[in-house]
Amino acid sequence: MVMFCRLLLVFLLVPLMVAAGARAEVIRLASSNYYPHYGEQLAQQGATIEIIRQAFALQGVQLEIEFLPFARALYESQQGNYSGLVAAWYSDKRAEHFYFSQQLYANQIVFFKRKNDKISYQNFLDLARQQRRLGVVQGYAQPAGLMESGIKTIQVATDQQALAMLALQRVDLVPADLLNALYLLENKLPQHRQQLDWLTPALEQRPMYLVLSKKDPANQQRIERFNLGLQQLRASGQYQQILDSLLPQY
Repeated sequence: MVMFCRLLLVFLLVPLMVAAGARAEVIRLASSNYYPHYGEQLAQQGATIEIIRQAFALQGVQLEIEFLPFARALYESQQGNYSGLVAAWYSDKRAEHFYFSQQLYANQIVFFKRKNDKISYQNFLDLARQQRRLGVVQGYAQPAGLMESGIKTIQVATDQQALAMLALQRVDLVPADLLNALYLLENKLPQHRQQLDWLTPALEQRPMYLVLSKKDPANQQRIERFNLGLQQLRASGQYQQILDSLLPQY
């Protein structure tokens, strides 16, 4: 009878031990608000975060997201206070501190300007010679050669602040993701929507990546798992469904 009870206890405990071992790993990521791509107030926190969430879920990893201004989110992630940052553009400097995933998808970077301001240039040096003022978000990577041109820059904390300064004639140009700027003008700055437009062609198509801090050596293996999950997500068709349902087209 005693042996039977012991065997019964083992049979009861084994499923619990297996379930505990199979419990999803949880990682904490920092994120800024970069509407309409990702943000605290968006459905599913936006297409970018939902892609990351579902790709990790396929690898048994769950996300916790904390929203901060971009420069702080970047710094805190670099220091290892978070596992990583939801999305960032590539730079050699950042690659010293982060493991980069496969591409999530690309942002279309353009110059926003005031509609009544006629701006033409052959290169960024022309803009510097014209004494144009540039509004840039602190911590953002900029198109190659732009900052090196000597153009005067004014740094702000958010894209919304940069666009508001442009409308108020405190700067002359703002490099910005097209969808992000249009979202902000429609939803956060409607009073300035008719004052601003953008130059064509686009400055560049700039891919976004999940980045995980090199402060934690385990993050190298996590990036590999994420990349596998992302490939699975694309192959299943769910990746495109997320973009179609969560990323607005203007």
